[in-house]
Amino acid sequence: MLFDSASLGPSSPSREFAARVAFTTVGMAFAVAIFIVDTFTPLGIAVAVLYAVVVLLAGRFVQRGGLLLISAACIAVTATSFLFQHALTYGPPLVRALVSIFAIALTTLLALKSQAAAKMLREQASLLDLTHDSVFVRDMNEVITYWNHGSELLYGWTREEAVGKVSHDLLRTVFPAGLDELKATLIHADRLEVELRHTKRDGTEVVVGSRWSVQRDAARHPIAILETNNDITERKRAEAKALQQEEELQLTIDTIPAFVFSNLMNGWTDFLNKRWLDYTGLSLDQAKGFGWQAAYHPEDLQRIMKVRTESIAAGTPYEHEARIRRADGVYRWFLNRSAPLCDEHGDIIKWYGSNTDIEDRRQAEDALRRNEAYLSDAQELSHTGSFGWDVASGTISWSDEAFRIFEHDPNMPPTLDLALRRTHPDDRGPLKRLLDRVCADKQNWSVEHRLLFPDGRIKHIHVVAHAASDAGDRLEYVGALMDVTAAKRAQEALQQAQAELAHVTRITTLGELTASIAHEVNQPLAGVITNGEACLRWLRIDPPNLEEARDAVARIIRDGNRASEVIRRLRALTKKSDPQKTRLDINDVVSDVVALVQREVLSHHVRLRMDLDPKLTTVLGDRVQLQQVIINMMMNGIEAMASVTDRPRELVIRSRQHDAGHVLVAVQDSGTGIDPDNMDRLFNAFFTTKSDGMGMGLSICRSITEGHGGEMWVSPNDGPGATFSFTVQSRQEAAEHEAAQQGAAE
Repeated sequence: MLFDSASLGPSSPSREFAARVAFTTVGMAFAVAIFIVDTFTPLGIAVAVLYAVVVLLAGRFVQRGGLLLISAACIAVTATSFLFQHALTYGPPLVRALVSIFAIALTTLLALKSQAAAKMLREQASLLDLTHDSVFVRDMNEVITYWNHGSELLYGWTREEAVGKVSHDLLRTVFPAGLDELKATLIHADRLEVELRHTKRDGTEVVVGSRWSVQRDAARHPIAILETNNDITERKRAEAKALQQEEELQLTIDTIPAFVFSNLMNGWTDFLNKRWLDYTGLSLDQAKGFGWQAAYHPEDLQRIMKVRTESIAAGTPYEHEARIRRADGVYRWFLNRSAPLCDEHGDIIKWYGSNTDIEDRRQAEDALRRNEAYLSDAQELSHTGSFGWDVASGTISWSDEAFRIFEHDPNMPPTLDLALRRTHPDDRGPLKRLLDRVCADKQNWSVEHRLLFPDGRIKHIHVVAHAASDAGDRLEYVGALMDVTAAKRAQEALQQAQAELAHVTRITTLGELTASIAHEVNQPLAGVITNGEACLRWLRIDPPNLEEARDAVARIIRDGNRASEVIRRLRALTKKSDPQKTRLDINDVVSDVVALVQREVLSHHVRLRMDLDPKLTTVLGDRVQLQQVIINMMMNGIEAMASVTDRPRELVIRSRQHDAGHVLVAVQDSGTGIDPDNMDRLFNAFFTTKSDGMGMGLSICRSITEGHGGEMWVSPNDGPGATFSFTVQSRQEAAEHEAAQQGAAE
């Protein structure tokens, strides 16, 4: 058999040396035995023929020269034995000697040929050790008969350890199919290629590409199998990794929230991912080529085909928006993008693209456009503009209405200097100081100021701004500005109307107090007349009583001043003038009013009690307006007790320090009280509980108190009647409030 381990490969040096020594010893002993038998025994046979065995044994371990020398020695020994025993006689012994010499020569020739063949086989076998592939031979019982160097490197077993072992037991081979099935296929085809999994000596597994070839004898019977194995473990890992990456890529393409497609250079669509197919309900065969057009909205198809065709022809990326039909028939908007893939020469080899659902974005954009339109209309209707101001860069953005308010060209970039130039000169300085302060402190701010236009027109605007900082602590303001010119004018008109209405109310009230006023005036005038007559009488006496006359004149002057003071107060109440806030003692204001309504108090049989705190702080207010409030409260209390007959009619006027910044005045009556259902409406304009009332008195009184930094309210008494109260800002509090307002304005 050609595939023999002894002939195909060298054994280890130690074993070879031991075998050489053993065979040399045996050969020499055998040769000596043959010589003795052939020389000293009278056997009639060709014993020297056995020297051929010695030659055969020598052929295993000696080279050509040594073999020839041994062969010649055997021939010489044979001839010596013949001559020693038979001399130079002829006959059968000579024939036996010649036959033995011929046998030795023939055996030598065959041994030399065998050595040459073995040398050739060894040289050929050494070529197998040069390859990195594993090559081994096994017989039909799977026993290894040859094991090359590549097998040693691959599996870790040496030739001596592997030869004689069952290959599949040694390598723990994992077959893709049954071994018998594989061998049947091999014997039928003489060759077989298969992938096997082997276990190496260190326990690690290796995947090999195995090629089997069968050797047959002369009768075509299989006698051995040559197995060549190539380590493909890394290749299989790379293939597995590539396959995994391909599967992951495919999974990614099918999972990403977008539709992915590819086109050939002529625009033919050859791939659409699973999401696209699931969304449209089309199969890949239906959508391939140009079948995808069935999913696009008919109104969009012509437009997108034009863009697509032109871009593919030009080789430039393209994008467009179009509606794609869902499987249930609903269309949604998608952003479609595609770009070419080029080779190393810049030639387009394919197109790849995606469809991204933008339906929600489109709806949001539409809603945003509608909201912007609504906001623009609302700003225009309300004369309210918006702005943004990056303090560090000075960049300012205005809305359209802000441009309209400032009456600047919308194409002109807004700046702080532009806004300040439009500001009224009297307001420009305070506005600059305000902006410097709030920017330094990063505060919110609001301000009202005027705009002065080239034609002399003035606008009043109210600006409110909120401070906002980004991640870099960059200060920005977002705000709104409102044209309040019309509101200012309306407020001025309202104040004028309120002043006139208050004046009318005062006149009406004075008309109701005619008797009291006449009494207040007549009383000092009567005193003047009486004292004048007394003065004349004292002067007519002879001699005149000058001291008495002087006293009478002094009383005349006193009564005249008293009458003058009454007239002054009446003129102040009836005079139509703008409010003048001055420092006042609220108790003096109450006393003035009590003097005017004293007659009404007496005529209605009302007992008036005054409980005034003498330690009150002064207030800042208009005397006439505050007198009007107190008169109204006292007259309402007197009228509320007009129908009371079962208890005393008592009117109490109190003054107290309400809190650190306000003074309180309260008028308490013992009348019929106020219906709880009317409590919330009592201060509303044109609401009255009197049959002949206009419903304006208390409304005006509340406006007056609020204008003095206070408030007005009514509360039921623990007993009968009600108490009307109001507060007025103290002079110190009013001064601090005014200073704070001026600071905010600046």
